Amino acid sequence: MNSRLITWLVVSAVLLAGGIAAFKEGWLNGWKMRLSELMTSPGAQYSAAKFRLDLVDQFNYSRMANKTPTLRVDPEMEAWLDKEFPKIDTTDLNKVTELVQDGMPRYYRVSVCSASSPSLRELLQRFHEYAHRAQPEMTHMAIALRPRASGLMHEALLVLGQRLRDFTPEALSQSGDEPFFSTCVHCKQPHFMKLSRAQRSMALECPKCHRKYAVIAADSAGRFHYVNEFLTGYAPPAVFAKNQSRVQQLFTIWSAVHANCRYTNDPGAKAGSSFAKPEQTDCWQFADETQRLQRGDCEDSSIFLADWLMSRGFQVRVALGRYGDLGGHAWCVVKIDDKEYLLESTESRPDPSDPPLASRVGSRYVPEVLFDRFAIYVPTRATPSWKGDYWSANAWTRVEPRAELGGDPILARAPAGGLVKMGTQNLLESGAAPDASRLNRGGFASPASPTFLNLGTIPSGSKDWRQSMVPLRTP
Repeated sequence: MNSRLITWLVVSAVLLAGGIAAFKEGWLNGWKMRLSELMTSPGAQYSAAKFRLDLVDQFNYSRMANKTPTLRVDPEMEAWLDKEFPKIDTTDLNKVTELVQDGMPRYYRVSVCSASSPSLRELLQRFHEYAHRAQPEMTHMAIALRPRASGLMHEALLVLGQRLRDFTPEALSQSGDEPFFSTCVHCKQPHFMKLSRAQRSMALECPKCHRKYAVIAADSAGRFHYVNEFLTGYAPPAVFAKNQSRVQQLFTIWSAVHANCRYTNDPGAKAGSSFAKPEQTDCWQFADETQRLQRGDCEDSSIFLADWLMSRGFQVRVALGRYGDLGGHAWCVVKIDDKEYLLESTESRPDPSDPPLASRVGSRYVPEVLFDRFAIYVPTRATPSWKGDYWSANAWTRVEPRAELGGDPILARAPAGGLVKMGTQNLLESGAAPDASRLNRGGFASPASPTFLNLGTIPSGSKDWRQSMVPLRTP
């Protein structure tokens, strides 16, 4: 008799505790709905698929009423949740948030909510208040369901997030300074970055391996491009004397660019400074612009010179880096018959009697990035020691930004956010070269040097640049 009484008391206590818990959790209504669902025909039962659809609609109807962009379901996120949710502990949602951000690195702003109920219909109601919270920065959502209490309960995990689109120069040109998602082409580290369009030349640098993997710059219209895309294959219409050597052609083109491209700081440069600063008005010019304007700074004249030389079949790279202690600079390097020539497009007149071999005149030039028409070249190691070799495959890693940094197929547009994880740094500390009148770098000829290779003044609008070539003296 006593054992029966004890058993009855235990059962009663369990039922009472369960009832109190159900009452506190608001599950009584859920159990009523669950019993009602069990009594209906199988075809009329409320399914998990219908629950997902109704939950998405509940959120988006609320957002439309608040004139907020609707949320999109992210299949990638849902696939990740379906895999991970069975082992996620939802008692600490802060840890769940961190887990989602670690597992889905494209999302840097995440909001999660979980709820349980015996009935899917009642579970939908539990998200009603959360659906009416204003979170305009969120762009996507994902839903995961799992059974609890041996199938007597349903638990749902809802994730809202701001999914970042992949970085491209075009996306930056159209953005409102929103953050972007990128992946390092070297170590494959995914990361966020927020770029300012006011800073017109920038290198994308991995926060993990600290290596650059792309360089971008804005043109005169404010549109951003990968820097190698400023080399378009342009060459002025010109007639060269017959039987010229490659070095003679090199000096002819170099002299023409030097004589007809007056060095000018970008409009953003500070008065009295030899170097332009990366102000909002700083921009890069295409070669045809520089020819038409007959002025530009170091990167403009270097692009003009490199484009023309490449069109004549020369092996050329534009170098972005530092000259001594004077800051950022741009110049060209040309390789002819295993000899490397360092060409300054902003200095004194080229002297054909003193060819500027990079090994002799380039000790103070330290390149950080090289580029030609097809790719950029970055140091193979994050902290290299400069050995003076512009073409070594061991020293430079080739990167084709347009091919290796693709677009995001899911997200066409993302609203602006506030959290910043920087993965960039300014590449050109100054953005322009020093005024030739204020610097005289060793190894270059003075204005009094022989001028027989100078093309002279070219009338504006000329269609042909003609030059009679005098044989080059061998030093």
